[in-house]
Amino acid sequence: MASIPSTMQALVLDAFGAPLVLKDVPLPAIGTNDVLVKVGACGVGLTVVNLLATPGRVDRYPRIPGHEIAGTVVAVGSGVRTIKVGTRVTNHFYITCGNCRNCRSGRETLCLAPRGNVGQNRDGGYAEYVSLPERNVVAIPDGVSDIDAAVASDAIATPFHACVKEARLRAGDSVLVIGAAGGVGIHMIQMARLCGARVLAADVGAEKLAFIRSIGAADVVIDASTGDLAAQVMAHTGGEGVDAVIDIVAARGTLAASLASLAMGGRLVIIGSHPATIYGEDPSFPVDPIRFLHRGLEIHASRYVTLAEIERTLELVRDGKVNAVVTKTVPLEAVPDLHEEIRRGATVGRVGWVSA
Repeated sequence: MASIPSTMQALVLDAFGAPLVLKDVPLPAIGTNDVLVKVGACGVGLTVVNLLATPGRVDRYPRIPGHEIAGTVVAVGSGVRTIKVGTRVTNHFYITCGNCRNCRSGRETLCLAPRGNVGQNRDGGYAEYVSLPERNVVAIPDGVSDIDAAVASDAIATPFHACVKEARLRAGDSVLVIGAAGGVGIHMIQMARLCGARVLAADVGAEKLAFIRSIGAADVVIDASTGDLAAQVMAHTGGEGVDAVIDIVAARGTLAASLASLAMGGRLVIIGSHPATIYGEDPSFPVDPIRFLHRGLEIHASRYVTLAEIERTLELVRDGKVNAVVTKTVPLEAVPDLHEEIRRGATVGRVGWVSA
């Protein structure tokens, strides 16, 4: 193992609204129950872009963002027992207490005493090294690259949770994925197909629609910019609607269309976030309780994943059941350019930074 330096390069956010600046900073300290990871790759997605644009989310500055991390453990705290130096790991995004009834029952995303998020309340992976709690890291199986593991920890694990636990997709079901060309959506299509569902994939723009078709996992590709989305769904389902809608955009218009697209007993799963402070539109939408009652409809909030779901997702990637769709990687210093592309809606699939 190479010697560990005393400083590192990192993209640092000095204040809300400030640009990310590449700096030499001290190596992060590790506590008794922490591990130090040499970052091999880190995913770059809309979650971070929204985080940087939302007042109050980051609790302290300066801060190093980035939460989809993969790399190699180079040092461990004195109390660490389950992770050894040399282990390749990825991480869980949420920093949880581990002791409340939700954490102990495998529902750690609903922790009753949360301590924040990696890259938001604790420095993250836009750096050469990162310190993480032992309980937040998951070993990467042999045969899975750092960038694929980083993407799997969120952009593939989230579809696993959404499809299996929230939408409860089974063979023969039909599902509409809204925002299907994005970093989460393109993996949602694959995961829904793996569950045996018929997949209707919706997005806007010729390039994004062509990208969805190139993956080959969707049964129907819908241009959501042409005509009424729900009417198009009904036309492709014989007027019955779909068994589930997974809305990754979660704007007022897409959520209303989602409800109108559901079949009897259908489930709407909300994954996306469309904050009014960023997009200038209130994302709330009306719900008719009588229609819900008569049609037996459900609304689910899909809130990230469990540690066990990350482990299972990594196995699916290793076994080739789901492919990490990474369309662009850059060095650390070019991450701000990726953020700008994401803001413009110019990316498809997942993007990230990879260590040289």
